[in-house]
Amino acid sequence: MPTTGYDFGADALATLLLRRFYPERTDRESTIIRDWLFAHGAEYDRFSFSVRVGQGQAPSEALEPGVARSIAFSSRKRIDVLAWQGNTPTIVEVKERVTTAALGQLLAYRQLLLEDYPDSPDPRLIIIGRYSDQDTLRVLAANGIDVFLYDSAPVE
Repeated sequence: MPTTGYDFGADALATLLLRRFYPERTDRESTIIRDWLFAHGAEYDRFSFSVRVGQGQAPSEALEPGVARSIAFSSRKRIDVLAWQGNTPTIVEVKERVTTAALGQLLAYRQLLLEDYPDSPDPRLIIIGRYSDQDTLRVLAANGIDVFLYDSAPVE
């Protein structure tokens, strides 16, 4: 399955672990991603960051072509991390505080990914973050979403 993000193979995991920032992520999100990569990165064959899915907003025909392309691209939904085990994708959503709102995001990303790549296996859905609450964790688990929470101190 082709991607439109920033792609790294498993051989780049050590380099990814040394990074302070990941493409199109904030400082806080980057530390969560690094913690997750440290704990689970070896389970995956490759990683794609900021993968765009869906059609996005249809720009006005009156716009200059470059502006229209920019609007169409930037309005597409963005998957934080798409990790791969063979040809099976895992959609990773990054949140400092994990809430039930992430459920809707992940379900939308799954749908759009499968529309864009209909031959793809159904993706695994996970959320990584710093903290949450028991109600949210129960709701996410009931919907088949794995949650990984990491201490507020990032891995050095």
